[in-house]
Formats: sequence, structure tokens, C-alpha cells
Amino acid sequence: MTDGSFRHKLSENDPSHRTDALLTQQNKEESQMNGIRVAVIGTGIIGRTLATRLAEAGHTATIGTRNPGRDGLEDARHTGARVTSIEEAIDSSEAVVWAINGAAMVEAIPAYGRQLADKVVIDATNNIGAPTMNSLDLIAEHAPTAPAYRAFNSLGWENFKDPCYGEETGDLLYSGPAGPSQAVAEALIAATGLRPIRVGNNDKAKIVDDFATLWFTLAFEAGFGRNLGFKILTR
Repeated sequence: MTDGSFRHKLSENDPSHRTDALLTQQNKEESQMNGIRVAVIGTGIIGRTLATRLAEAGHTATIGTRNPGRDGLEDARHTGARVTSIEEAIDSSEAVVWAINGAAMVEAIPAYGRQLADKVVIDATNNIGAPTMNSLDLIAEHAPTAPAYRAFNSLGWENFKDPCYGEETGDLLYSGPAGPSQAVAEALIAATGLRPIRVGNNDKAKIVDDFATLWFTLAFEAGFGRNLGFKILTR
């Protein structure tokens, strides 16, 4: 999860761009027809942006928060998603995107692990400063039957809100298992307009995390700014 509180293209001319764009659009259209019930846990800017984009793409999005009745959730309520408790959000969904402070995952995942059983779980958090940025091991320990994915953590929220860089559309690298759950993960990524690029199973999650580190470095240290994305090109 890359945001203020917690796209530089790699190349210009991709001969496969039009095909890739069509594939991404196909994912979005299939996702709209088979609307996924998805819980986004977290009311920060990443969570709100993802919930908005998912709802716009035709998914049934629910935002889960510890205290849904508290003040200060006006922005969350304007996403097109329902705002409710974490428990209810998870129970009502077939996929769960974690978009909270990465350091809080050590308490959150054990607390809700049983509810995550057999659901597609996406870890969008970054535990900055920890030995491992992701919480995939925690998810595997406490929700062993949940197919888990590493995604939405390597770009700033601006790039989920607007995935276009001139005439190019950005890519989002992710890791996780192949199979039926992969189609769910890719449909949720495609709902943002980004093209999903699977780097492999979760033994490759560090590659995704390294792209998050690269994004931070380019955006803030190298001066490219937050509207910075990645594009994988082949020929």
C-alpha cells in the first residue's frame, strides 16, 4: 500500500500494446458481467480509491472498518461502496483486499483468519521498515485455505485512480497462485484499468515488493513524483 500517510514508463513504443489493452478491456468486461463481491479493509486513500474503482467496474464493493459508525468516514461513504464492520465486510464477500497500515497486519490477520478461509485474499499493505514488507506468511498461517496474492502495493493511489500515461496504460505486477482464484485477482486488478502482470507464485513476492521500493525511490528521491507507473514491454 503506497500512499501519503504510510509513471515513469520503462519504454515508449510497445508493439503489443493494442493487444494488451484489448486483453485488459476483456478482463474488465468479464468482471463486470460476473461482478465479484469484494471487501476492501481500510478507509485510507488506497482503500477508498480501490473501492471506488471496483464499484465503478461493476463489482459489489464493501469497505470494512473497525468502527463504521464513527465520524470522519464521509469520503469512504462517497466511494459507491457500502461501509460496514470488518467482520460483516469479510463475511459478505468472496474476495478481500487488505489496505490498512502494514504494521497492523500482525494483529489483524490472526483476528480474522478464520473468516478468510477459502476467500481470495489480496495483500495491498506495505510494512515499511520490517524485514519483509508483505504479510503473505501471516495469511498462509492463519488462513491456509485462502489463495493469497500480493498486489496493489507497488504504486501510489493516483495510479489506481488514473491508469493512463498519455496513450499508454500502466501495468501492475502481482504474485500468487495460478488457477481459478487467479482470474478473480486479475479481474480486480483490471478493474482499475491497469494490466495485471503475474510474476509467479508467492515465492516471487519480493519482486513485487522491490517494485514498491523502486516506486518510492523514483517518486520521492529521484523527483519523478507520484504519478509514476510501470510498463512491461515485449517483442
